[in-house]
Amino acid sequence: MGSDFDSPAEDELENNTSHDSHFSHLQTLVYETSGSIIPIDLSINHLKLIHRAPGRPPAPPLSPFASNATISEDFLPVVRTIELIFRWRYSAKTNSRVKDAKQITAYQVIVRRYNDCADCNDHRDLIIAWDSGKVDIPHDEDFPSSVKWSPGEINANNTPHNSSPHPGEIFLWKVILWDMASRPHSSLSWSKFAIGPNDDSEWRGNWITHPLDMHTFHVSSSTNDEKILDECELWHKRRSLPLFRALLSAETLTTVLDGDDDFVTSALLVISGLGSYRVSIDGVPLSSSGPIDPPFTDYSKRVMYRGFDVTSFITNQQPIRNKDIEQSHVIGVTVASGWWDHRPLNSGLIRFDLLPRGPVTIVAQLYITTSKGSVHTVIPTEGTAMKEFWQVSKGPIRESDLFTGEIVDLGVLSAMEGWDTFESWIEIEENVSFEENQSKVGYWVIPTLYRTNITREIRMEEMAILAKAMNQEDRKTQHREFEIVASPIGKLVPSEIPPVMPMERIHPDEVHDLGSGRWLFDFGKGMSGMLHFDSGLPSPIVPPNAEYPRGHGFQVATAIGDSFITIIYGDSLEMSTGDINRVLVAGVGLHDGGPRHFSEPKGAQDFTPCFPPDQDGTLSQRDVY
Repeated sequence: MGSDFDSPAEDELENNTSHDSHFSHLQTLVYETSGSIIPIDLSINHLKLIHRAPGRPPAPPLSPFASNATISEDFLPVVRTIELIFRWRYSAKTNSRVKDAKQITAYQVIVRRYNDCADCNDHRDLIIAWDSGKVDIPHDEDFPSSVKWSPGEINANNTPHNSSPHPGEIFLWKVILWDMASRPHSSLSWSKFAIGPNDDSEWRGNWITHPLDMHTFHVSSSTNDEKILDECELWHKRRSLPLFRALLSAETLTTVLDGDDDFVTSALLVISGLGSYRVSIDGVPLSSSGPIDPPFTDYSKRVMYRGFDVTSFITNQQPIRNKDIEQSHVIGVTVASGWWDHRPLNSGLIRFDLLPRGPVTIVAQLYITTSKGSVHTVIPTEGTAMKEFWQVSKGPIRESDLFTGEIVDLGVLSAMEGWDTFESWIEIEENVSFEENQSKVGYWVIPTLYRTNITREIRMEEMAILAKAMNQEDRKTQHREFEIVASPIGKLVPSEIPPVMPMERIHPDEVHDLGSGRWLFDFGKGMSGMLHFDSGLPSPIVPPNAEYPRGHGFQVATAIGDSFITIIYGDSLEMSTGDINRVLVAGVGLHDGGPRHFSEPKGAQDFTPCFPPDQDGTLSQRDVY
């Protein structure tokens, strides 16, 4: 990436002498390393840029049509303009003198606009967004624990830079610290953050879902004779889980940038999904944290969103203007049930019915920023744009549940390879009726808006009544029958915590052949994680008479003669039976005499509503491929 601190163009020098003098001073300062105190661990609003998760798995096999571009970080902090607070730690430089590194005497924070294009520096006055100036710290005062950027305010040192950031912009920032010998040392690299929407009014995108999934939360009250389908049956109708994708065509991008004949300098995708989601662009996954975004909150009150710097995909690291755009792009979103549309299975310990729930859904919009500072919003998940740019289809994940695991159809996965690339994009007509193909895997339709008649206030009162914190007669909202029973979705806020990411790669300590086609992989420690088979999944072994060991069967595949692989997770091996001890889910209370757990007699779960049919009476966390 080219430096934004190159010398100004010759024709700017005459009229911008004082500005360029300050700019040249900063150019030297941000690379200064003579001081004894080094700024480290830079964070904004307590969030640090994570370039690469320590245990990031190997890159997955990509479609032949996938982009060669790569994402530059695993986690990009996204903040709002209403709160921009910088923090950092510091350490003494090796071999520095103690008296020099004893105390910080001054600091300076410099924030500049992100620019992924080496030749896009026409508007040099816009590069520096904020410069705090050198702030001296009196000897009798402690070093401040944080520094706030208040856009638009005049700096105490009257420095020439303090412009207002806008949602969609990406910034880089550095810290310089002065030691007791008045020598500066800057942070060793630029940190990075983005500005997201401040509130719902700045979201052009709306929550969208698969039409069939939304339909299963619609209850008609037109006649008293109409039968309301069982909740478990409705949940099964929503299988398989959907894939969403959006087309950012070269034509669309050219139209959006019409009249803005400046270079594209950054592109920020902001997105969230319920229950969980993984996002890609041009066939390339954007983060190793995908399967467990967003963090668990009361989704009826607030939902966290992520931001992804996709500049390198849009620009291909080349200077492009609206007249130069030739390449089209596809954004893909894989969703799972998470804590949102889980299997409707209740127990004495866990009351899933008290959690907000609805059809899996996403919200997204893409910001394009040009070199003069203009920010354009494209392909949001809303009305007209949704019909023109967004599609949804049932995908290879048949089932996804926090407690019962996933079922993935590898045949569908293979057949839909490259679904999130431009080469696989197809134009579709307006949606046909629900009976005509909409539930088919690989059949792309136009999404529908997420809808509900239940407000946040109504839900809060209902929960208070269930918790006996409110009497029925004290409710302020009118009790009525609802036409659409999906839960309300809370306000969108940027992720306030780092995502759960792979921190370590662990290989099995021991591998045991348990017979009957079962193998035990012992990792030697308790952990949360995901399995990765370096050489692909092993070949399935069909036992004699297709009599699978307890909890390993899969009736749907057996009935049609398909082979499959079952992976069951637990914390130990029950040596007396050769079975795995599944305490991960035994705490739910849904088991009937499996090893070490005898709280229920065998067969106790035979009539438990929505109990998985292939788990032989003991609820297991397992994956089926």
